[in-house]
Amino acid sequence: MQHSVTEIGNRYSEISEKRKDKKLFKKDDFIQFAKDNKEKYSLIENGDDFIVSTWYSGDLIDDYRKTIK
Repeated sequence: MQHSVTEIGNRYSEISEKRKDKKLFKKDDFIQFAKDNKEKYSLIENGDDFIVSTWYSGDLIDDYRKTIK
Protein backbone atom coordinates (compact mmCIF):
# COMPACT_ATOMS: atom_id res chain seq x y z
CA MET A 1 0.00 0.00 0.00
CA GLN A 2 1.16 3.54 -0.66
CA HIS A 3 0.63 6.67 1.42
CA SER A 4 0.85 10.40 0.79
CA VAL A 5 3.65 12.05 2.76
CA THR A 6 1.53 15.20 3.00
CA GLU A 7 -1.41 13.28 4.44
CA ILE A 8 0.83 11.55 6.98
CA GLY A 9 2.23 14.94 7.98
CA ASN A 10 -1.25 16.44 8.31
CA ARG A 11 -2.57 13.61 10.47
CA TYR A 12 0.41 13.32 12.78
CA SER A 13 0.69 17.10 13.16
CA GLU A 14 -2.99 17.40 14.07
CA ILE A 15 -2.75 14.60 16.64
CA SER A 16 0.44 16.05 18.12
CA GLU A 17 -1.20 19.47 18.55
CA LYS A 18 -4.31 17.97 20.16
CA ARG A 19 -2.16 16.01 22.64
CA LYS A 20 -0.08 19.13 23.27
CA ASP A 21 3.12 17.16 22.85
CA LYS A 22 6.28 18.80 24.20
CA LYS A 23 8.01 17.87 20.96
CA LEU A 24 5.42 18.80 18.33
CA PHE A 25 5.27 16.82 15.11
CA LYS A 26 5.36 19.63 12.55
CA LYS A 27 3.91 18.89 9.13
CA ASP A 28 6.21 21.20 7.16
CA ASP A 29 9.34 19.91 8.89
CA PHE A 30 8.23 16.33 8.27
CA ILE A 31 7.66 16.98 4.57
CA GLN A 32 11.08 18.64 4.27
CA PHE A 33 12.70 15.71 6.09
CA ALA A 34 11.03 13.34 3.62
CA LYS A 35 12.21 15.39 0.62
CA ASP A 36 15.75 15.48 1.97
CA ASN A 37 15.74 11.69 2.40
CA LYS A 38 13.64 10.58 -0.57
CA GLU A 39 16.19 8.01 -1.75
CA LYS A 40 16.55 6.41 1.69
CA TYR A 41 12.79 5.79 1.94
CA SER A 42 12.23 5.12 -1.78
CA LEU A 43 9.76 7.97 -2.13
CA ILE A 44 7.98 8.48 -5.43
CA GLU A 45 7.20 12.00 -6.61
CA ASN A 46 3.51 12.62 -7.25
CA GLY A 47 3.02 16.21 -8.33
CA ASP A 48 3.74 18.39 -5.31
CA ASP A 49 3.63 15.39 -2.99
CA PHE A 50 5.61 12.23 -2.36
CA ILE A 51 4.30 8.71 -1.98
CA VAL A 52 5.82 6.28 0.52
CA SER A 53 5.12 2.56 0.73
CA THR A 54 3.90 0.99 3.95
CA TRP A 55 7.24 -0.82 4.06
CA TYR A 56 9.12 2.47 4.64
CA SER A 57 6.46 4.70 6.21
CA GLY A 58 7.10 3.59 9.81
CA ASP A 59 10.83 4.20 9.50
CA LEU A 60 10.23 7.60 7.90
CA ILE A 61 7.98 8.67 10.78
CA ASP A 62 10.25 7.24 13.48
CA ASP A 63 13.40 8.78 11.99
CA TYR A 64 11.73 12.18 11.70
CA ARG A 65 10.63 11.99 15.34
CA LYS A 66 14.28 11.48 16.34
CA THR A 67 15.07 14.91 14.84
CA ILE A 68 12.41 16.81 16.81
CA LYS A 69 13.89 19.06 19.49
